[in-house]
Amino acid sequence: MSTDNTAKPFLNISAGDMIKRELDYLGWTQEDLAQVTDISRKTLSSIMNAKQKLLFEHAVKLSEALGGSPESWMNIDARYWLNQNDPGEGLSQTERKARIRRYVPVLEIHRKGWYKGGKSADDYEATYRKIWGEEDPAITFDVYDNYRENEKYCARRSKSDEEYTLNYSITWYRIAKRRCEEITVPPYNREKLADTAENLLAYTTRKEGIAEVIRDLNQGGVKFLLQPHLSKTYLDGASFFSDGNPVIVYTARYNRVDNFWFTLAHEMAHLLLHFKESIEGFFLDDLMDRTEKSKLEKEADEKAEEILHVKEILMRAEPHRNYFTEGTLESIAAEIGVDLSLLLGILQYHGFVDYRRLNKYKKPVMELLPEGV
Repeated sequence: MSTDNTAKPFLNISAGDMIKRELDYLGWTQEDLAQVTDISRKTLSSIMNAKQKLLFEHAVKLSEALGGSPESWMNIDARYWLNQNDPGEGLSQTERKARIRRYVPVLEIHRKGWYKGGKSADDYEATYRKIWGEEDPAITFDVYDNYRENEKYCARRSKSDEEYTLNYSITWYRIAKRRCEEITVPPYNREKLADTAENLLAYTTRKEGIAEVIRDLNQGGVKFLLQPHLSKTYLDGASFFSDGNPVIVYTARYNRVDNFWFTLAHEMAHLLLHFKESIEGFFLDDLMDRTEKSKLEKEADEKAEEILHVKEILMRAEPHRNYFTEGTLESIAAEIGVDLSLLLGILQYHGFVDYRRLNKYKKPVMELLPEGV
């Protein structure tokens, strides 16, 4: 058996390399940058020639002058010095595992059965390569910066552990995109999706409505995937395109029927509103986060409320605000034609009913989802 001992090339990019690229793009000189940032020319020269490590104060000024975040500049510089000999060579088992763990919760992914592997550093790196494959074979983690810059990346970012929320959300999305490649559906029919959205409320009242709506989405060329969220991601659902077909992912983070219909309507809204001219981008959604939302998220919220007839429901419920009885709830559900669990969820979300009341009408959703989604 022959052994290939050919050295494999590895591109180790320093912060200085990135500065040179940006200066070329802007048409600036090193002196221009020194004047803009107030970093001395001597210090700047040392950084650009990889003779000095980047300090955080330098990273802040570079981010303000050239773009990117201070953290991304520090990460680029840290990776350069870490990989100065050979990528991964000389690092301890703990160091190799820790650098992967910042981006990929390996053991949790193994427990969920998405990929198999052990607990060694080699296993951690093998799992990373299974997820990112050809996009990042050298394990530089640059792919995460690229995905963060995606204009349609709308995961909400208000959690205290923001770095892990961002990294794990991107990892979760990448896994979902790989898994949905195994789902086969007909060519996408946008009119069929619009028709399903228009009639969504009627599905909610049927005994097999959840299975039926997933079937009709599939028949219209929309892939549906059940994929639990990862720790620290706070995700309810996602929408994106894969091989020319739209995808809706549901996490069942809250195992409730009303959460399923809320999430489905929101992701359908994204597909109908925000993928008309381009299939680039992806939306990752925490529907319980009420902090400031992007324009696209507000549009999806409004469209979802239109799909679920929320204005009509609230108008009918207004005379009974704060003193709903079981009879009133059942009467409104029958009059409008909406599932009781969904109706209660809408009223609780909009403050018409206290979250502690009438919860016997809340139903779990997992047992209603068809096998194989």
